[in-house]
Amino acid sequence: MQIHLSFDYELFFGTSSGSIDNCILKPTQRLMDLSKKHQVPFVFFVDAGYLLQLKNHNHIVQCKSDYDKIALQLLELKAAGHEIALHIHPHWEDSFFKNNSWKINTTRYKLADFTDTEIDHIVTKYHQAIIDITQIPCKSYRAGGWCIQPFEPIKKALIKNNILVDSTIFHNGFHSSSAHSYNFTSSPNKDEWCFDNDPCTESSNGLYTEIPITADRIPPLFYWNLYFKMKSNPAIYKPLGDGNWLVDKKRIYKHFYSGTNHFACADGFFASRLSSILTRCENQQRKRMMVLSHPKSLAPYSFDALDAFINKAKTKGHTFSTITS
Repeated sequence: MQIHLSFDYELFFGTSSGSIDNCILKPTQRLMDLSKKHQVPFVFFVDAGYLLQLKNHNHIVQCKSDYDKIALQLLELKAAGHEIALHIHPHWEDSFFKNNSWKINTTRYKLADFTDTEIDHIVTKYHQAIIDITQIPCKSYRAGGWCIQPFEPIKKALIKNNILVDSTIFHNGFHSSSAHSYNFTSSPNKDEWCFDNDPCTESSNGLYTEIPITADRIPPLFYWNLYFKMKSNPAIYKPLGDGNWLVDKKRIYKHFYSGTNHFACADGFFASRLSSILTRCENQQRKRMMVLSHPKSLAPYSFDALDAFINKAKTKGHTFSTITS
């Protein structure tokens, strides 16, 4: 089985975006150390709108410094053989830096909130923001907040940028809130498929390839366990990032009394599920396992769990790889 460990490289989008040191640079450096130890590559979906905003605010000392630090780390990731992929959170179009912090506006959180012309402009300039640093075009895409629907308005922009591989879908995923909107309940339950106008509808001659995030079904007991671990031992289970998530409280409360359609993830205590997900994938004779995590959401426990997971998977003969590079 091919295993892809992917990380959405970004700040927080709640009331506090957090610092780049704690949300991005330090946890990513620990990931690089882990990668070097095991000689396995990772995939980093880089929030390109953030790069562009840093560049647009380069007259501010902190923004210029942050841009330079991020650019240096992206070059280090590239040199180490990790894949740099495109991740788009278009709310950066309405966000700005003031009084030493980012003022995040999520009124337009998904690309579908923009016109077709605006979408084309956003995808192209965000992609260019990564190319300006790495000098290599991206080949893979992941929608911010999983908000890839409707896909048709995004289609032409991705074709224009020669990005024909997506990794956004997770089987049975669903969320509808003031910011988020996605419905993957009709997606194929497969390791990959081709599609054209709808990533949840397989098309044998489709132009695009979907490499889905491995789905997971989480019982309420897990969230009760997570809650008590966070309270009793935050030094181990609390994420390294120092910002705040964009939350849907009603959805969070529902987790405590209802099963949740989630995905393979190494964020915090979620990393404890990786081993059982691997076993399930083996039993189902899967050819791929895609894990989605965030440097900002990794806890000390995450790195120990990832270390053990990589050891276990390699011992069993599985390989770790990037998606397209």
